[in-house]
Amino acid sequence: MGIGFSAQTFQLLEGIRDNNNREWFHANKAEIKEHCQDPFAFLLVCATQELSDHSVRLSGGKQTMFRLNRDVRFAKNKDPYNYHVSGTLTRSGLKNEQGGLVYLRLDPSGGRLGAGYFGLTAKRMGPIRDRILEDPDRFKTLVEDLAKHDLEFGTESSLTNMPRGFTDKADHELAWALRMKNFMVTRPMKRNDWKGDGVVETVVDFVKATTAVLEFGLVSVDKPKV
Repeated sequence: MGIGFSAQTFQLLEGIRDNNNREWFHANKAEIKEHCQDPFAFLLVCATQELSDHSVRLSGGKQTMFRLNRDVRFAKNKDPYNYHVSGTLTRSGLKNEQGGLVYLRLDPSGGRLGAGYFGLTAKRMGPIRDRILEDPDRFKTLVEDLAKHDLEFGTESSLTNMPRGFTDKADHELAWALRMKNFMVTRPMKRNDWKGDGVVETVVDFVKATTAVLEFGLVSVDKPKV
């Protein structure tokens, strides 16, 4: 059984984007499930199987996918549906994972893969910053290893100034890392990257290349200081 992403997959995602209303969505709901959601769930299952003996056990499937329906109660954008299919691979096998995870997003332009820790509060980001300072050589090795795979930490949403408690480190060689609000690495995906069974290998290779990111935060984020 193949993954099943095709030109029709992207046509449907474009359709949701361009016809974001209940009538169009329900008229195409069965096809969206067949060509977008079901193969995405199967991809997560296949990746789980391929990673079954990996050092950081990650798993996912239908239960770790996010809904297409949007909660618009407090949103400025009142479109009722997301036009991307997304989900995660987590150590708990649940999508409400509070620790490190791998994120997959399929959208009309292609999408992206991500790995690490996202949406951390300052309190939960603090231990990662502490660890960067306590073990700078390990962190620098991590950055160098990521670069070998053409990957790097995302710094787009970094703080302009040093975070509270780290203001005396403004001149530190790793100050840029201390200013990060998230501890995430991403990889853009083109449409063709999703087509064929090779997408499983692409996801698995990405997980293996970013495992050190997850491991770096295991102690510091998943077991935060009291």
